[in-house]
Amino acid sequence: MNNTMKCVVMARPEPNALELWEKPIPIPGDDEILVKVKAAAICGTDVHIRAWNDWTQKRMMPPVTIGHEYCGEVVEIGKNVKGIKVGDIVTPESHLPCNICPDCRRNNRHVCQHTGLMGVTRDGGFAEYVAFPAEIAYVAPPGVDYKTLSILEPFGQAVHAVMDYPVCGQTVAIVGCGPIGIMCVMVAKRMGAAKIIAVELNEARGQLALDNGADVLVNPLKVDPVEKIMELTGGVGVDIAIEMSGSVIAEEQATRYIRPEGKFVVAGLPSEPFTFNLSEFAYKGITLHGAAARLLYETWDQIDMLLKQGLRLDNIVTHELPLEKFNEAIDLMEQGKCGKALLIP
Repeated sequence: MNNTMKCVVMARPEPNALELWEKPIPIPGDDEILVKVKAAAICGTDVHIRAWNDWTQKRMMPPVTIGHEYCGEVVEIGKNVKGIKVGDIVTPESHLPCNICPDCRRNNRHVCQHTGLMGVTRDGGFAEYVAFPAEIAYVAPPGVDYKTLSILEPFGQAVHAVMDYPVCGQTVAIVGCGPIGIMCVMVAKRMGAAKIIAVELNEARGQLALDNGADVLVNPLKVDPVEKIMELTGGVGVDIAIEMSGSVIAEEQATRYIRPEGKFVVAGLPSEPFTFNLSEFAYKGITLHGAAARLLYETWDQIDMLLKQGLRLDNIVTHELPLEKFNEAIDLMEQGKCGKALLIP
């Protein structure tokens, strides 16, 4: 093993400051593992980091190696690590809860207000090697392909959102069919949803949703989504809407086509305040729930179950590029021209 590695670093606190650096290979701490990265996936967060938006400015102190969706092989373990061995194939939970605050003590670690983030508050996986706490490692079952493993972190967001409420036998609208929205379609289908309505204006992504289990596609550029969904549900509305687009327009529309006593799961992050008629929302008895990241670590147990049942995500991966072409890969994500794009160190 060489003593240095290539990695993608947010070098300075300013837009477009991502650079390819050569850094020493990290040494794992007593409770950490060192992983040789097989593949790393581009996330919308990486787009925000490159743009140096407000969210990033509040959390990141460059220089930091970015990347929080990845998989690889364990090549070294700290002296206190148990249950993981050299040669295991792993992928991490990206959040690093403090484990001592009131939220963590109530087993709400997914909303820990002091959480750290791989690739944001500490060096991440857009690198040839990465070290991280063994606590957040998921050891993959045998035979799962690297494409699937590299995107289990965002898949967990989809699993959490879909499994917030029972979807079996229900009519479900999935709003925004980027990669995580398509994963929501896959999970809802496997969990027995009666009808899945995909709401997406990007035709390629809409088709990918249909290919992965959606029953019908509603394109807001072609039809009024409220009118169309009410028509598709016989004037009743959907039982559950899962919002992944981050569009405040789409979010407001969803409140109008959810049936009385329906559920509204919000995971998409809008860039401006979301407004709606709260009186109508209250009269209809709609339940609104934010689905933040993954439940730690219940969601990972659900992911494990789904993988062992044969679920695979490789068809969501549409591009693979070498690590050096990180900007090209981020461009694909920013422009909506890919499903998931992978960087191969």
